[in-house]
Amino acid sequence: MDNHLLEKYFKGACTPEEAALVEKYLSQEATPALDAYLMSGWEQAAREADTAKVLTPLPAPPKMEKVYSRWYSAAAVILILISGGAWLWQSQREGQQLKIAAVQWDTIYNAGGNMRLVSMPDGSRIWLNARATLAYNSGYNDTTRDLWLKGEAYFEVARDDERPFSVHVGDLATTALGTSFNIATSNKSDGSIAVSLVTGKVAVRTAKFAYVLSPGQMLLYRKGASSAPILRFNIPEVLDWKNGKLIFENTTLEDAFAKLQSRYDCKIILENKQLAERKVTGSFTANETLEQILTSLQYVHNFSYAKTGSNTYVIKR
Repeated sequence: MDNHLLEKYFKGACTPEEAALVEKYLSQEATPALDAYLMSGWEQAAREADTAKVLTPLPAPPKMEKVYSRWYSAAAVILILISGGAWLWQSQREGQQLKIAAVQWDTIYNAGGNMRLVSMPDGSRIWLNARATLAYNSGYNDTTRDLWLKGEAYFEVARDDERPFSVHVGDLATTALGTSFNIATSNKSDGSIAVSLVTGKVAVRTAKFAYVLSPGQMLLYRKGASSAPILRFNIPEVLDWKNGKLIFENTTLEDAFAKLQSRYDCKIILENKQLAERKVTGSFTANETLEQILTSLQYVHNFSYAKTGSNTYVIKR
């Protein structure tokens, strides 16, 4: 087992054979490769957090109901962390040494094909889409409420003016006091992270920029960018997965295919790039097959598709 295969699995890009191999590995009592993979991802995100001080070890909050599979309960790991779960360092010009604090982490992985509802100790509720992973440390709801996300999730945040609620995805942090918003990491063909605000207000920031979103606004962020466009969005389309639907609203075909890849755990190759910017509008139910959806899109946009592997589709003119 290696990081490349685990990354493919969590992105939903594995072939059925690869997925079976990963799931067999995850069923083991000991999964050191998984532990290392999760640690490397969250350490990178934490290193980029702009926390200001080092926290001492904190007592674990009341345990939430675990929604991940039996095998995954063995994957909770102890990480060496700085500042309540992040790697922190003091200013080099002050010449102060690195300080660390060991903090317990809980990790929740939605291994099923349906969404999962998680109730946090502070009363916040989180809906996890399929194959989404969420992590938080034992300091959650003590002085801060920090979470690390891979995949897609919808957040209903319990208001607490003294404890900001922050979701970290790579170097992007979304912070709220009491609000509801959606974050998706794999619905755009260019790899953009989409933060969509439904109610309240959130601050979205990296080391290079900071924006405050109002309801109905979506921020699209590409890793390393010094700015991010803010667009209006259609709430039913963004939250379609939460309501058991698949909705496209004036969506480009390449983004539609990216969303289908994420939703159906498949790979779609757009052979004819001239089709990429064509727009599609339509609604499908959760029980429709990928082939049924591709056939509908094929009829409207006059393309053909071929299944070239157990889980790969090629879109042709």
